[in-house]
Amino acid sequence: MNVYCSKGHENPPGCRFCLHCGEKLDAANQGIQPGQTLGDRYLVVRQIGQGGFGRTYLAEDINRFRELCVLKEFSPQVQTAYVLKKAEELFQREATVLYKLQHPQIPRFRELFRSNFDGKEYLFLVQDYVEGQTYRSLLNERLQKGLRFTESEVIQLLLQILPVLEYIHSLGVIHRDISPDNLMLRPKTPPNPPLTGRGLRGGILTKEELKKG
Repeated sequence: MNVYCSKGHENPPGCRFCLHCGEKLDAANQGIQPGQTLGDRYLVVRQIGQGGFGRTYLAEDINRFRELCVLKEFSPQVQTAYVLKKAEELFQREATVLYKLQHPQIPRFRELFRSNFDGKEYLFLVQDYVEGQTYRSLLNERLQKGLRFTESEVIQLLLQILPVLEYIHSLGVIHRDISPDNLMLRPKTPPNPPLTGRGLRGGILTKEELKKG
Protein backbone atom coordinates (compact mmCIF):
# COMPACT_ATOMS: atom_id res chain seq x y z
CA MET A 1 0.00 0.00 0.00
CA ASN A 2 1.32 3.46 -0.87
CA VAL A 3 2.22 5.73 2.03
CA TYR A 4 1.69 9.48 2.44
CA CYS A 5 3.51 12.28 4.21
CA SER A 6 1.70 14.98 6.23
CA LYS A 7 1.51 17.15 3.10
CA GLY A 8 -0.38 14.43 1.20
CA HIS A 9 2.45 13.39 -1.14
CA GLU A 10 2.12 9.80 -2.37
CA ASN A 11 5.08 7.43 -1.99
CA PRO A 12 5.56 3.75 -2.86
CA PRO A 13 5.51 1.13 -0.06
CA GLY A 14 8.70 0.82 1.97
CA CYS A 15 9.79 4.45 1.71
CA ARG A 16 11.32 5.86 4.91
CA PHE A 17 11.32 9.45 3.64
CA CYS A 18 8.93 11.31 1.32
CA LEU A 19 10.31 11.34 -2.22
CA HIS A 20 8.76 14.78 -2.83
CA CYS A 21 9.61 16.82 0.29
CA GLY A 22 11.97 14.63 2.31
CA GLU A 23 9.71 14.31 5.37
CA LYS A 24 10.31 11.20 7.50
CA LEU A 25 7.48 8.71 7.07
CA ASP A 26 6.03 7.06 10.18
CA ALA A 27 5.47 3.43 9.22
CA ALA A 28 3.70 2.75 12.50
CA ASN A 29 0.95 5.28 11.84
CA GLN A 30 -0.55 4.57 8.44
CA GLY A 31 -4.22 4.93 9.31
CA ILE A 32 -7.14 2.58 8.81
CA GLN A 33 -6.18 -0.50 6.85
CA PRO A 34 -7.92 -1.86 3.71
CA GLY A 35 -10.69 -4.36 4.41
CA GLN A 36 -12.04 -2.57 7.50
CA THR A 37 -15.74 -1.63 7.53
CA LEU A 38 -16.78 1.73 8.98
CA GLY A 39 -20.26 2.65 10.13
CA ASP A 40 -21.50 -0.83 9.12
CA ARG A 41 -21.56 0.51 5.58
CA TYR A 42 -18.24 1.63 4.10
CA LEU A 43 -15.58 -0.96 3.23
CA VAL A 44 -12.15 0.68 3.04
CA VAL A 45 -10.33 -0.15 -0.21
CA ARG A 46 -7.17 1.91 0.24
CA GLN A 47 -5.81 5.25 1.39
CA ILE A 48 -5.64 7.82 -1.40
CA GLY A 49 -4.39 10.94 0.34
CA GLN A 50 -3.52 12.78 3.51
CA GLY A 51 -3.73 16.40 4.60
CA GLY A 52 -4.13 18.78 7.48
CA PHE A 53 -7.43 17.38 8.77
CA GLY A 54 -6.55 13.72 8.29
CA ARG A 55 -6.45 10.93 5.74
CA THR A 56 -8.64 10.28 2.71
CA TYR A 57 -9.80 6.79 1.77
CA LEU A 58 -11.37 5.10 -1.23
CA ALA A 59 -14.24 2.92 -0.02
CA GLU A 60 -17.13 0.79 -1.24
CA ASP A 61 -20.65 1.71 -0.14
CA ILE A 62 -22.15 -1.65 0.84
CA ASN A 63 -25.67 -0.17 0.89
CA ARG A 64 -25.31 1.05 -2.72
CA PHE A 65 -24.15 -2.14 -4.47
CA ARG A 66 -20.51 -1.48 -3.51
CA GLU A 67 -20.44 1.84 -5.34
CA LEU A 68 -17.11 3.61 -4.86
CA CYS A 69 -16.99 6.72 -2.69
CA VAL A 70 -14.43 8.83 -0.81
CA LEU A 71 -14.16 9.05 2.99
CA LYS A 72 -12.46 12.13 4.40
CA GLU A 73 -11.28 11.43 7.93
CA PHE A 74 -11.22 14.07 10.64
CA SER A 75 -8.02 13.39 12.60
CA PRO A 76 -5.96 16.59 12.84
CA GLN A 77 -2.54 16.62 14.47
CA VAL A 78 -3.22 19.26 17.12
CA GLN A 79 -2.07 19.59 20.72
CA THR A 80 -4.86 21.34 22.64
CA ALA A 81 -8.58 20.72 23.19
CA TYR A 82 -9.39 24.28 22.04
CA VAL A 83 -7.57 23.87 18.71
CA LEU A 84 -9.16 20.44 18.23
CA LYS A 85 -12.63 21.91 18.79
CA LYS A 86 -11.98 24.71 16.29
CA ALA A 87 -10.64 22.22 13.74
CA GLU A 88 -13.77 20.09 14.09
CA GLU A 89 -15.94 23.16 13.58
CA LEU A 90 -14.07 23.89 10.34
CA PHE A 91 -14.49 20.30 9.19
CA GLN A 92 -18.23 20.31 9.88
CA ARG A 93 -18.54 23.71 8.21
CA GLU A 94 -16.94 22.23 5.09
CA ALA A 95 -19.57 19.46 5.15
CA THR A 96 -22.37 22.03 5.48
CA VAL A 97 -21.12 24.02 2.49
CA LEU A 98 -20.54 20.92 0.35
CA TYR A 99 -24.10 19.79 1.09
CA LYS A 100 -25.39 22.98 -0.53
CA LEU A 101 -23.19 22.76 -3.64
CA GLN A 102 -24.72 21.02 -6.66
CA HIS A 103 -22.47 21.18 -9.73
CA PRO A 104 -21.15 18.55 -12.18
CA GLN A 105 -17.57 19.62 -11.42
CA ILE A 106 -17.95 19.17 -7.65
CA PRO A 107 -18.08 15.65 -6.13
CA ARG A 108 -21.50 15.22 -4.52
CA PHE A 109 -21.70 15.29 -0.71
CA ARG A 110 -23.28 12.14 0.74
CA GLU A 111 -23.16 12.31 4.53
CA LEU A 112 -21.26 13.10 7.70
CA PHE A 113 -20.98 10.24 10.20
CA ARG A 114 -19.12 9.09 13.30
CA SER A 115 -17.68 5.62 13.76
CA ASN A 116 -15.90 3.88 16.64
CA PHE A 117 -12.90 1.84 15.60
CA ASP A 118 -10.24 0.22 17.81
CA GLY A 119 -11.51 2.19 20.80
CA LYS A 120 -11.30 5.56 19.02
CA GLU A 121 -14.13 7.69 17.64
CA TYR A 122 -13.69 8.92 14.07
CA LEU A 123 -15.60 11.58 12.15
CA PHE A 124 -15.92 11.14 8.39
CA LEU A 125 -17.21 13.19 5.48
CA VAL A 126 -18.41 11.10 2.51
CA GLN A 127 -18.38 12.25 -1.13
CA ASP A 128 -18.75 10.72 -4.56
CA TYR A 129 -15.62 9.17 -6.00
CA VAL A 130 -14.14 10.86 -9.07
CA GLU A 131 -12.28 8.42 -11.30
CA GLY A 132 -9.16 9.76 -12.94
CA GLN A 133 -5.77 11.31 -12.20
CA THR A 134 -4.91 14.50 -10.41
CA TYR A 135 -3.05 17.08 -12.45
CA ARG A 136 -0.25 16.75 -9.89
CA SER A 137 0.13 13.09 -10.86
CA LEU A 138 0.05 13.98 -14.56
CA LEU A 139 2.66 16.71 -14.01
CA ASN A 140 4.94 14.31 -12.12
CA GLU A 141 4.72 11.81 -14.99
CA ARG A 142 5.78 14.50 -17.45
CA LEU A 143 8.59 15.77 -15.23
CA GLN A 144 10.04 12.27 -15.12
CA LYS A 145 10.27 12.46 -18.91
CA GLY A 146 11.72 15.97 -18.84
CA LEU A 147 8.43 17.51 -19.99
CA ARG A 148 5.90 20.02 -18.65
CA PHE A 149 2.42 21.21 -19.56
CA THR A 150 2.44 23.54 -22.53
CA GLU A 151 1.14 27.10 -22.28
CA SER A 152 -1.92 26.22 -24.38
CA GLU A 153 -2.71 23.26 -22.08
CA VAL A 154 -2.51 25.48 -18.99
CA ILE A 155 -4.78 28.09 -20.59
CA GLN A 156 -7.27 25.39 -21.58
CA LEU A 157 -7.31 24.01 -18.02
CA LEU A 158 -7.91 27.46 -16.54
CA LEU A 159 -10.79 28.06 -18.94
CA GLN A 160 -12.31 24.68 -18.04
CA ILE A 161 -12.42 25.42 -14.30
CA LEU A 162 -14.00 28.86 -14.75
CA PRO A 163 -17.61 27.50 -14.76
CA VAL A 164 -17.27 25.82 -11.36
CA LEU A 165 -15.46 28.83 -9.88
CA GLU A 166 -18.19 31.14 -11.15
CA TYR A 167 -20.79 28.84 -9.58
CA ILE A 168 -19.25 28.65 -6.10
CA HIS A 169 -18.44 32.38 -6.08
CA SER A 170 -22.07 33.15 -6.93
CA LEU A 171 -23.00 31.34 -3.70
CA GLY A 172 -20.48 33.30 -1.66
CA VAL A 173 -18.01 30.42 -1.33
CA ILE A 174 -14.23 30.64 -1.81
CA HIS A 175 -12.05 27.57 -2.45
CA ARG A 176 -8.68 28.13 -0.76
CA ASP A 177 -6.61 25.43 -2.44
CA ILE A 178 -7.02 25.46 -6.22
CA SER A 179 -3.96 23.43 -7.14
CA PRO A 180 -2.90 20.47 -9.33
CA ASP A 181 -3.58 18.23 -6.30
CA ASN A 182 -7.26 19.21 -6.33
CA LEU A 183 -7.96 19.12 -10.07
CA MET A 184 -8.82 15.84 -11.76
CA LEU A 185 -8.60 14.59 -15.34
CA ARG A 186 -11.49 12.18 -15.87
CA PRO A 187 -11.52 9.47 -18.57
CA LYS A 188 -14.58 8.94 -20.77
CA THR A 189 -16.43 12.00 -19.41
CA PRO A 190 -16.91 15.67 -20.37
CA PRO A 191 -13.59 17.56 -20.39
CA ASN A 192 -14.21 20.06 -17.59
CA PRO A 193 -12.12 18.82 -14.62
CA PRO A 194 -13.75 18.32 -11.21
CA LEU A 195 -12.58 20.59 -8.38
CA THR A 196 -11.93 18.42 -5.33
CA GLY A 197 -10.43 18.71 -1.87
CA ARG A 198 -8.79 15.33 -1.80
CA GLY A 199 -5.73 16.66 0.06
CA LEU A 200 -7.88 18.39 2.70
CA ARG A 201 -5.29 21.10 3.05
CA GLY A 202 -7.18 24.17 1.89
CA GLY A 203 -10.90 23.61 2.23
CA ILE A 204 -13.57 26.20 1.59
CA LEU A 205 -14.41 29.60 3.01
CA THR A 206 -17.41 31.89 2.67
CA LYS A 207 -16.93 35.46 1.50
CA GLU A 208 -18.20 36.73 4.88
CA GLU A 209 -15.54 34.73 6.70
CA LEU A 210 -12.90 35.93 4.25
CA LYS A 211 -13.75 39.54 5.08
CA LYS A 212 -13.48 38.82 8.81
CA GLY A 213 -10.06 37.19 8.30
